[in-house]
Amino acid sequence: MTLRATVRVPGDKSISHRALICAALSPDTSRIRGILNSADVRSTADALRALNVDLPQFGTAELVLRGRALGGLRAPLAPLACGNSGTTARLLAGVVAAHPFAARFVGDTSLSRRPMQRIARPL
Repeated sequence: MTLRATVRVPGDKSISHRALICAALSPDTSRIRGILNSADVRSTADALRALNVDLPQFGTAELVLRGRALGGLRAPLAPLACGNSGTTARLLAGVVAAHPFAARFVGDTSLSRRPMQRIARPL
């Protein structure tokens, strides 16, 4: 079943992370407008690129992204750099857990001090 919809929302960090991840897991092409160009959202985009998602660089009004579908991501060649983005680390840990490969998540000093056991334990 294919979902086709248009949803208009303001540029928002939380929504931008999720829009990129949902588009990456879609079996189709997604068009995303209004992505918040912040360091945290760029961390999610870079991690998705490392997982073999063909995601253009930010800077255009609309991102066109061809999804890899559920199970279509590939093992990264290096640790997934999350910067200071807890959202990137937490959301993508769940996404990666559903795939048949392991990935290492790294962050800056601040992110590395944050507790992750409540995420790691159930995964």
